Amino acid sequence: MPSTSRPRVELNRNLKLLFAVQSVSAVGNGLIMPLLSPYFLHLGLTGGDVGVLNGVMGLSMALALLPSAYIADTRGRRPLALASFALGVPATLLVAAGRRELLVVAFVLLGLTNAAGNVSLGPLFADSVEREEQMDYVYAYTSVLALVSSSVGAALTWPLVGFAPAGEDAVSAYRLGFVVSAALFALCIPLLLGVRERRIGGHGGLSLRVSPTALKLAGLGAVTAFGAGIGVWNVGYWFARKHGAEAPQLGAMSIASNILMAAFTAAAPLASARLGTVTAVVALQVASIPLLVAMALSSSLVWAGALYVVRSALMNAVNPLVASLQMRLVRPEERARMTMLSSLAWQVAGSAGAVLGGYLLDVNVDLPIYVTAVVYLVQSALFYAVLRGAR
Repeated sequence: MPSTSRPRVELNRNLKLLFAVQSVSAVGNGLIMPLLSPYFLHLGLTGGDVGVLNGVMGLSMALALLPSAYIADTRGRRPLALASFALGVPATLLVAAGRRELLVVAFVLLGLTNAAGNVSLGPLFADSVEREEQMDYVYAYTSVLALVSSSVGAALTWPLVGFAPAGEDAVSAYRLGFVVSAALFALCIPLLLGVRERRIGGHGGLSLRVSPTALKLAGLGAVTAFGAGIGVWNVGYWFARKHGAEAPQLGAMSIASNILMAAFTAAAPLASARLGTVTAVVALQVASIPLLVAMALSSSLVWAGALYVVRSALMNAVNPLVASLQMRLVRPEERARMTMLSSLAWQVAGSAGAVLGGYLLDVNVDLPIYVTAVVYLVQSALFYAVLRGAR
């Protein structure tokens, strides 16, 4: 029976440094994300141009995930994490330069950065946890720090570019924002150098082997991603089309979601300690499904937005629990490959769901939401059936 007591999380030197890295990098990413779209408009890029850049970044990341996972599991996580930030700094500065040919190079580098960071930082956290029962709390704290720090980064857009005049001065202000982000990424490098990595067993050749457990976990994640792609990835468009929402309303929902998500994520390990990780994940997911359906049924933007905020907090509160469970259930030397496999499954299944969701939306504006609710319900049942015996 799961313990109801909350284990004391021992913040060793590694975890303190990794939390600092997480916070600083999240501020940098939180600053970049609101800058990109208006910056591209100021540069005169079309939607097609932006689509090509995102495609280049996605392809670069997909191609780099497998070799990154191999390096992380056989040669070490810390060197790959350092490479991620070392590539992120010039990539961000190339974005600031603004020339189209340099933007392509920048987005190739960003894809490599995302792949390297994706398969190294999570396993570094897992390897640094001294007692396995603390992992849920460590991953929850990581998610909360990321949410809070990302919000801080987004808030920095106001003093940096919020009052910039139109024209070339506005472009200069945006470029300053990218330079600040690059400086934050550079600050992560000396922090990571202080992390002492636990040596892991490696082997001489490239291996694609993953355990049956890893395949099950990736498959369950793919089902979730497929559902999210259908009805959630384009939810901003759904709000605009059905309720006439504009950017200020969508921004307010995003801020409210982050705040509530941080609170729910911080509380998720308590539910995990009382119910067990698998039961807690399923309970939170199932609780979010009626809110999703009610959101589609609502004729009011205010009510639909409120329901979406609570639904998002419940559904996303499971993320650190699932990540922790993945790291516990696979062998330490397989953790980076597990992260790689999970990321690939999420991207492929989510993209397929998004394509289907777009067609369904044109049939009926609420149909993607209902289909997503059904997929989430099926995934919750599968998750419990497959993993209920897991610790």
